[in-house]
Amino acid sequence: PLPIAALMVPIAQIALGIDTASGAFAPFGQPVVFLILASLFLAEALRKHGLTRRLALYAIVFSKGHFRRLLLGLMVITAALSMFVLNTATAAVLIPVAITIAQRISRPDAAQRALAVLILGIVYSASIGAIATIMGSGENAIASGLLAQVTDFGFLDWMMIGLPIVIVLIPLSWFLLTQAIRVPDLRIDTGPAQDEIARMGALKGPEREIIVVLGIAVLLWVTGSALEEWLRLPSTLLNSAVVAIGAVALLSIEEVIDWNDLRGVNWGVFFVIGAGLTLGDALNKTGASDWFASLLAPTLQGLPYVYILAILVGSAFVLTQFMNNVTLGAILAPILVTLGEASGIPPVQLVLPTVMTLALAYMLPSASARMTLAAVTGAVERKDMMRAGLIVGVPGALFVVVFFYALAQFGLL
Repeated sequence: PLPIAALMVPIAQIALGIDTASGAFAPFGQPVVFLILASLFLAEALRKHGLTRRLALYAIVFSKGHFRRLLLGLMVITAALSMFVLNTATAAVLIPVAITIAQRISRPDAAQRALAVLILGIVYSASIGAIATIMGSGENAIASGLLAQVTDFGFLDWMMIGLPIVIVLIPLSWFLLTQAIRVPDLRIDTGPAQDEIARMGALKGPEREIIVVLGIAVLLWVTGSALEEWLRLPSTLLNSAVVAIGAVALLSIEEVIDWNDLRGVNWGVFFVIGAGLTLGDALNKTGASDWFASLLAPTLQGLPYVYILAILVGSAFVLTQFMNNVTLGAILAPILVTLGEASGIPPVQLVLPTVMTLALAYMLPSASARMTLAAVTGAVERKDMMRAGLIVGVPGALFVVVFFYALAQFGLL
């Protein structure tokens, strides 16, 4: 299992004499690891009190039974949630909603295709939404942690670049997905959804508390560093990880969640991200990053930035279809940081487009945990997964190239 394999990384580092035990396990204590862990806890709070299901029911009612409008609504909700809750957790919570919707379609053949489209829409938008923040995915967390070591780069810096990409890719992916897998013009009965909303009633106390706490946390994630300076608070008191853990602690004090709820989250992610940071540390300590950079630097030296972008984004897009994107991000990020320093290119210009492209892992079940979730439902045939992944993914990768080239041209990166 990937989490157990992840725990072998620091052990291997110690066995090879690269570092001592305290040094090899130190990256597991980096703030970004706890930021991801807190996002899993917040996802559990949303699931426990049915907020994600309530949002999905609202999307069904808002669509007025039009399938395509419903698909877009679910994709927007999924993307918005996965900005602040780990993308795999978001997809896992919403896939059962897609199954429930498909069960209300009377024609079996149409229901099967509709379910495939809904599930792919959810997993795609979970991956895309995660691009917006450092807490949305494991590879983002690893890249952010490494960038923070070499430059002043934080939560808001990432979000200012990632959010515009999400805003464009969600409607683009929705349109391309509906073209890749054709579904008849379906009308879905919204009556059961309206009845369930009526049965649930108005927002209850715990639901309101979750919304308020999450809203305050988002505000502090965006404005934390400025507030620290303005209010003369201790340095890093409003660090994004501190704010996230504080939000979870507050929900626990208010008895919205308890420890029994949190024991069931996917703790393996904690180990995978810690191992990714440890791997990056090992690549730097052994000089392996410098060696890779020395091999690549002559190839990229003197090339226009648009060519460098095309090479990096194209390579990342192909590799991530066959290799888990978190693992790939852990390998590529430290090499690209060193490459940027060696070639005189700001590391941000190399790391961000490459890591954000890893979100476009759509073609195979092994590409990401979200695609594995889609595959195990049995609703998406392998040929449909590959075809839709190619049709939706390639334009997304091209947009990443154009977007980052434009940022560089206007001096915004």
